[in-house]
Amino acid sequence: MRSDGIPCITGGGVASVALLLLFFGRASVWAGGDGGGRESVAASNGVASVARELTLGWQCHTNADYAGALTHYRAAAQTSPKSLDALMGSLLELLALGRFEEAEKVARGVLKEHPANYYANLRLAYSLRMQGKYGPAREIAGRMLELYPADVLFLLETGLLQRACRQEIPARDTFLKVQLLDPGNPIAGQELESLQKGSPSPNIPSLAPSGPVSKFGATAIGYCGFLDYHGTASKDHANSAGVYAALGQGLTHLLEVEGDLIHKFYRGYDSLRQWDATAAYANYSIPGIKLRMGGHLVSSDDPYTDGGYVLFGGVDYQDPGSWSAGMDGFFTKYPNLQIPLEVGQLTPHFGITLWRAPGLAWENDVRGYWIHLGREFDGRQNYYSVEERLSLKWHRWTLSGMGWVGQQMFAVRNQGFALYNMAEDHRGGYGAEIRHAFGRHLEIGFRFSREHFRDLAITPNATSESYMALLAWNF
Repeated sequence: MRSDGIPCITGGGVASVALLLLFFGRASVWAGGDGGGRESVAASNGVASVARELTLGWQCHTNADYAGALTHYRAAAQTSPKSLDALMGSLLELLALGRFEEAEKVARGVLKEHPANYYANLRLAYSLRMQGKYGPAREIAGRMLELYPADVLFLLETGLLQRACRQEIPARDTFLKVQLLDPGNPIAGQELESLQKGSPSPNIPSLAPSGPVSKFGATAIGYCGFLDYHGTASKDHANSAGVYAALGQGLTHLLEVEGDLIHKFYRGYDSLRQWDATAAYANYSIPGIKLRMGGHLVSSDDPYTDGGYVLFGGVDYQDPGSWSAGMDGFFTKYPNLQIPLEVGQLTPHFGITLWRAPGLAWENDVRGYWIHLGREFDGRQNYYSVEERLSLKWHRWTLSGMGWVGQQMFAVRNQGFALYNMAEDHRGGYGAEIRHAFGRHLEIGFRFSREHFRDLAITPNATSESYMALLAWNF
């Protein structure tokens, strides 16, 4: 028997009564949860009979005689079919006996009459999870968290569902939120410890794989793009392509690498090719904090920007599911310019979930840019700008709109993966993106953006339009 508040499922599927009560709430056996209250006995001559059966059922329950308790609760329900006391008692015993399909039917029957009943929803989600029906279970948990966003029990159930689906990072965030709401919560502590080690969940052994759990996860993304220039004296268009890969070990380490090729075409000049290589490492050892560092290297046909590089690092603070804030710093050097140039950049950022509902989320991300050039370009060294991104996530769709205002020169964007290494004074832009996930592995996306800039001493007002398609695969 454990005292951590989660049913301890044995090989036969029997749960400890004390733990089951801790998880689902002691008072719910008699009060029927907070959604319906006590139902009066329909016929006055049946009051004594119902009360006797409920009492006997409780006595059997406390003695771990779950089958006997179920018999008494069902007898009470037969006399008073609408009694929540009898129905919720029967539901509890079915869960204790591991008869999850029957428990699901009883819970759905209760919710048909009392859709907001707290414990009926909680027990239904649990019974569905134990049957491997993760989708419906998560819908119920999500709906109840919309009503009770800080409810520890439904957050725990959500975290266990995420672990059952092998969604380690979202599960970690959920259990971290539980710890913020309930410091020292033993279940959250056990889950976070097992996630850190890459071991199976100690609280859902019936779902643990027979072999060792893989500690690695990987994502690969390929993209191609087209860049069209307007109003420039020499630039015509550019083609681009690249591959990104991320490899994570447990929930502690994340390695990202990307290789890019851009082919730029000019009017009256030879075309130029540029190769970019980026690598970054992130560490999540400290709960709620991400530490990241990396570098970006340029190899180009342009002798002035060839050999340019970026070194970067940053820290993020996170309140899972609510907000995140952080600061990234970048140091860029172009050693082959006629006068070598060094560029420093600070990028503070803040993200928040504005609204969340089952299958739906509205998120906002704001970034600021301060860019300091080691020497003056066009009479100035400091450039400031702010960027806004709004994203709507609806089931498997993600729709995003973004825009920025201010000025940038030699900027580093996209967390170090995008380097703007031309002598261009950028003045703002906007764009949109749409993504769709096909199951757990495949995702496609399309992105459009438009940006205003000027070539120093060449073109006072120009624009560029970018079109990009991407294909992602999660292993």
